[in-house]
Amino acid sequence: MKRRDFMKAVFLGSGIVFLASKAYPLKFYPNAGPGKWAILFGSLYGSTRDAALWISEGMGGISEVFDARENPDLSVFDNLIVGSGIYDGKVAPPLETFLAQNGAKISGKVRAIFVVCGAGGTEIANEYLDTIAKLCGSNPVVRKSFPGRMTKKLFDTEVLKHMEEYYKRVSSPFKDYDRLKRKDCLQFGEAILKQCSK
Repeated sequence: MKRRDFMKAVFLGSGIVFLASKAYPLKFYPNAGPGKWAILFGSLYGSTRDAALWISEGMGGISEVFDARENPDLSVFDNLIVGSGIYDGKVAPPLETFLAQNGAKISGKVRAIFVVCGAGGTEIANEYLDTIAKLCGSNPVVRKSFPGRMTKKLFDTEVLKHMEEYYKRVSSPFKDYDRLKRKDCLQFGEAILKQCSK
């Protein structure tokens, strides 16, 4: 191959890779669906992110998935699902901030809400779901709480100390656990589509 032809091939290949990488950064929506769907989540350690991706998967991949820290523009979406992890009895701070600034813009679009909540007790989870509903300015019928997971090595020193104190107060062993199930999230995604297509 001549040097000139080789250089053309390199530049053309580099341009294609560059354009492809800029086309859809961080988006997860392999299939088009009825209306435009998005899932907005707040997560500090990844459990709620995983739940959001699995919910989208349960919907057949028609939802884009956004971390509230990205401050996404959700104006182009017709249907929203909002979820958060629970930290010290509160929703994830990035989600709370996003909803405080954008709640009025999205309130008519929120079709479902969810929380990922430690061990997952129903009564307390309902309180967290109510908190998210208020922040969204909406009261969707489709709601779900998922038990969460804890990975101590992900915590920074301050959070680790706080969690150790909390577990001493409640006389419970402070150890890693994983109660978040992909199957439950997939089923919730399916349920959202069924409920919202009625």
